[in-house]
Amino acid sequence: MSRQETILLSLFTLFFATLYFSQINAINFAIAGILVIYTFSVGTLKEKIALVKERKYIQWALIFFILLIVSALLSENFAKGLHYLKLRIPLLVFPLSIGLLNLRPAFKEKLLSSFALTTVGVCVACLLYGIYNYTSNNQTDALYNDNFTSLLEQQSVYIALLINFAIFIIGYQVVYKRTTYPFILTVGGIFLLFITYLLGSRINIGVLAIVIVGFGFYYLISNKKLLEIATLCLGLIMAGVIIYKVQPQMLNRFKELTYNKYEYSHMGAESHYGMELTEDQWNGANFRLAAWRCGWEIFTENPVVGVGLGDKKDKLFSKYEQKDFRFAIETGKNVHSNYLDVLYGLGIIGFAIFVFTWVILPFMHAFKNKNWLAVVFIFTLACAWVTEIYFDRSLGGMVAGFFIPFILIAGKEKE
Repeated sequence: MSRQETILLSLFTLFFATLYFSQINAINFAIAGILVIYTFSVGTLKEKIALVKERKYIQWALIFFILLIVSALLSENFAKGLHYLKLRIPLLVFPLSIGLLNLRPAFKEKLLSSFALTTVGVCVACLLYGIYNYTSNNQTDALYNDNFTSLLEQQSVYIALLINFAIFIIGYQVVYKRTTYPFILTVGGIFLLFITYLLGSRINIGVLAIVIVGFGFYYLISNKKLLEIATLCLGLIMAGVIIYKVQPQMLNRFKELTYNKYEYSHMGAESHYGMELTEDQWNGANFRLAAWRCGWEIFTENPVVGVGLGDKKDKLFSKYEQKDFRFAIETGKNVHSNYLDVLYGLGIIGFAIFVFTWVILPFMHAFKNKNWLAVVFIFTLACAWVTEIYFDRSLGGMVAGFFIPFILIAGKEKE
């Protein structure tokens, strides 16, 4: 590696390591700032201008952020608008810095490995901390869901998404021999699969299963390995049985989906995977259906430009009040959908620009360059945005703003 690549690898690794821990957000922001500034010294201005012209999604990232600025400035709740705008700064900064890098394919693989191995290390730390809480503090659910990520002080759904990214990187590098240490990565990947189950994020487990099964059948069929296909099917069945026998209560996370009826005025308890599941509880399924209906009604009342970035929360809670949705008010629930949040906040115009900028254009760029790892990353994020608001959290904004431009240049592109 050159001196410049050594510095970049060090900065990227530090950024990955600090990204997970909410307690050191200031350090993460500082490292991100240094990384962003340093990227401007990589390559010439002429090269960066050429990349802006080639990578259309960078141009549209600027347009989308300008729309966010206008929406924040025109909001009645100006202070809240600025707060939400601050959380969305990564959606501008990273495309204009990370997105304008042009790196050697071999060095791109080192950056990907750095993220995957960092993720494994963070999960090992969380597992040890969970075991400590289980043995010393008699915390029986210390190893599951949000409790597993208590060391990081982050919600498990966001960590599960990053773990999916790491698993995809490991699978790609091992299968296509893009690494010099396949055994270490393979062991790390198997370990991360186990951790994914413990985190219990339904959307991320679902996406992971779709990608693994889909690729598995594609790879085996394309290589005409019929015996391996039968083995894969049998292995999937056995894995399901083992999971059910070892930890049946985690299946409550999925059983919730069958209890989808709701009444806004109902003040039932909020379900938890460790308790008995009943119809009278609020759970992840019926709450989202109720909240999504509220968000949709707000959009239909302000369809063109939305209610404004700074006013979206006030309008949502006004709708909760209107429907006597006391559970959502008392627990401070948001609408739990990035798409719906953008739709009623920025209107149909902002929503169209958002989807075009952060889903369609990146997907087209990845597909054109046969960057299949990027295709999987974009698919994963697009699915994750269905059930959570990523842009309203510092980690969520970082994940979206950083990883899409990163994987589009840090994957296996044309050589």
